[in-house]
Amino acid sequence: MFNSSQAVLLLAAALPLVMVMAGPLERRIYRSNPSTGLKFVAYGGNIVLLWAMAAAAVGVEGWGRLLQSPAPSKSWLWAPVVTKPVLAAAVGAYMLVALLPLFQSLRGPRWRRAYAAAYRRGFAEIAGMLPNTALERAAWALLSLTAGVCEELYFRGFLIRVLQERGPELPLAAALVVSSLIFGLGHLYQGAKGVLGTTIGGAGFGLLFLLTGSLIPGVVLHALIDLQIAYVLTPGREETAAIA
Repeated sequence: MFNSSQAVLLLAAALPLVMVMAGPLERRIYRSNPSTGLKFVAYGGNIVLLWAMAAAAVGVEGWGRLLQSPAPSKSWLWAPVVTKPVLAAAVGAYMLVALLPLFQSLRGPRWRRAYAAAYRRGFAEIAGMLPNTALERAAWALLSLTAGVCEELYFRGFLIRVLQERGPELPLAAALVVSSLIFGLGHLYQGAKGVLGTTIGGAGFGLLFLLTGSLIPGVVLHALIDLQIAYVLTPGREETAAIA
């Protein structure tokens, strides 16, 4: 018989499978030029699932432990005097590049239109995922904030710790790799390229978590990276006037 803590841990472990299994359905929806209502259903399903995952993670570990990186019994980096600053520089560069659409779009409409076109090319196979109306952008903003909080709580704060301290008791570096792979598979609806990109992104956020010792920087940056899509895709005054 499972006790209550074991049941919550089992639930927390099972929920990412729901993300993976839902991938083909999400991909089918986003490739079908969905209506705003259907898009809300897809966004809403993700929001509910992500908060369920975060709640299960908090139920197992508690807020305090999730917000702080696990302490390894020995250094998880080879030659940390050298590798730690190199990794920190690489993670910083990755985050800066990931936020370039926002920074560059702030320079003016021409830049924003260029990045909006780049987003639409990048998401061409699942174009229905992108928000096109003001209501869709508002829903996207809620989804982005949810992803920033919940995905970091679960995949970094919870999963890395669980893989290291429970069950397989992996070395911290291996726990980072496995959690990043699971994070990437959770984005199966984006296709092979999307899985690879989000796996790399997951590793970047995981390294940020382990190097800073705090989940907060990753939460903020993750939310901003997703939120910038709504900003970049918002028509400027001149585009709105042309449509009118």
